[in-house]
Parts: sequence; C-alpha cells; structure tokens
Amino acid sequence: MGDSEKKLDLSIVKENRLIRFAVITLSVYLFFRFIFPLTAPFFFAFILITLFYPLLQRIQKKIPMRKKFLAFGVLFLVLLFLAAILWALGYSGGGQLDKVSVFMEMAYERLQGFLHQCCYSLDGKFGWDGYEIENFVIEKMTVIMENVQVQVIPQVLSSSYSCFKAIFEAVAFLFISFLAAILLEKDYALFLTWLKGSEDMTFIFKALEGILEYIITFLKAQGVILLIISVFSSAVLWATGIYGGVFWGILAGCLDVLPFIGTGVVLVPMAIWQFLTGKYIQMGVCIALYIACIFIREFLEPKLIGNKMGIAPVLMLLGIYAGIRLFGVIGIIEGPLALIVIHELMKV
Repeated sequence: MGDSEKKLDLSIVKENRLIRFAVITLSVYLFFRFIFPLTAPFFFAFILITLFYPLLQRIQKKIPMRKKFLAFGVLFLVLLFLAAILWALGYSGGGQLDKVSVFMEMAYERLQGFLHQCCYSLDGKFGWDGYEIENFVIEKMTVIMENVQVQVIPQVLSSSYSCFKAIFEAVAFLFISFLAAILLEKDYALFLTWLKGSEDMTFIFKALEGILEYIITFLKAQGVILLIISVFSSAVLWATGIYGGVFWGILAGCLDVLPFIGTGVVLVPMAIWQFLTGKYIQMGVCIALYIACIFIREFLEPKLIGNKMGIAPVLMLLGIYAGIRLFGVIGIIEGPLALIVIHELMKV
C-alpha cells in the first residue's frame, strides 16, 4: 500500500465521525485494559509534575535552589498530607469496624421495637392480625441477622490480609509515582518542547494538552469541594453529637465526588438510623446536611469548573458505570478518565 493510499484511508477515518469514534473508543479501551495498569504510576507522576511545575517555577524565583530539590520538598509535603488523611481515615474506620457486630445487634433491637409499634397500630385494621404480621417479619429478620452474623461479619473482620495488601499496593503506587515525578522534573520542559516542535507529535500534543487541562481542572475543583464538604459535614455531625461524626463527615465528603449519589451513601442511612433510634432532631440534621451538601456542590462546581469540562454529568455517570463493568472497582477512576480521553481525541 502506497503513501497516497494510506493518507486516503486516514482521511476517511478522520472525516467519518462514526468510524473515527469506533476506532478511538476501541483504542482507548485496549489502552486502559492492558497498558494503563502497568504505567499508571508514571501517568500519575506526569499529572503531578504538570500540576506543580508552575509552583516550582515561582518558588525558584524566590529561592535559588535546583528544581529537583524543590520538587522533592513540595511532593514530600503532599505525600505527608495524603498519608495523614489515609491514617486518620484508617484509624477512625478501624474503630468503627470493631463495633460492627454491636451496631448490628442494636439496629436489630431498634428495628424490632419500631416494627412492634407499627404492627400494634395495624392490629384489627383492614382485617389484619398485627401480631401474626410481626411474628412473620421477625422470623425472617432473625434468619437474615443470623446469616449476617455467621457469614458476613466474620468475613469482613477476617479480611485483614486483603486490607494490608491493598494498603501496601497504595503505598507502593504513591512511592513510585512521587519518585517518577521527581525524576521527570528534570526533563519535563524538554519533553514539552519536543512535543510542540515535532510535526509527528502535534496530534498527540493537542490531545494531551486538552486531557491534562481537563484532569487538572477537575482535580483542583473536586479537591476544594471535597475539603469544604468534609469539614462542613464533620463539624455539623460532631456538633449534633452523632457518634463518630468526624469520621462519617470526612467519609461523606470523600464520597461526594461520585455523581448524584455522593454524600447520600453516608447521610441517608445515618438519617434512617437516627429515626429508628428515636433521635428525630439528629435525623432532621442528617437530611438537612445532605440537602446542604448538594447545594454546596451545585454552587461551587460551576464557579470552579465553569464550562471547561464540556461533558454532561449524565455521561460522567455513564463513564463510571461502564468503567466499573469493564475494569472493576478501579473503573470508578478509569471509566471517566477514558471518557475524557475519547472526548479530547474526537475534538482534535
């Protein structure tokens, strides 16, 4: 096949958006399926150095020091900050995990009392026998609770090896990423100059520029929103007197990055529990906090991101769902990231 035929084939792919979309989607899928898991720390390192490179340049103007040492200092502080957050969440979460069985027993007792009141109010109405309904439901609940105590809880408590393995992998990932970022800093400017100046790499540079701008904008915005919602939720839950309020507030803030469901994963079940325990004020606070967090995100996101993203929230939700189906739990990250790459490559 001659050069003219190759150019003709490429022009057909570029002009036909459907074919182009299919080719790009398949290529991105194969990349994230087979290549990205092996190179993820280095891509993360590239994002880190892109994020902090302007800061390093400003610091170097004030402090005459080599960027390599400045990069090490800045990234080390970031690593300490992340480690402190992970340790705090792990320590608080471990304390909550120890009380899982006690919590389940309390929940069962509270739910049984609530059920008794409901069945008592229904007794004799509509021709129903409230006590028969109560006995039937309690029998089924007892079977469910026994299965949970015998199977689920022991498995959760005995999964220390899996937890240790996951923690070790996360620490190794961060260590390799930070080390790669420090080494990459030396050649970062040369690498960008080569990409800009090479005609063969123009396509890659334009796509990479859009992808990095998208990711950095998203990370900055989500970091600010996560911090505000975590602090706000922790303060409200702690002031309300809810046990473990600081931990649950931070967890709710972290989960708020998920589209639509967000803090509801934590606050809605917490509101139901407060209702079952008769703490109606705390229940109202949890519901009000959930609504407030939604409004905080809806207010801050346009301010911090504006129209820079260009992807509808429903498509981001689709990206998360497809990512989980294709790549497992890590698809929560890989799915939206793959969607961003496809979006930017289609624009080039």
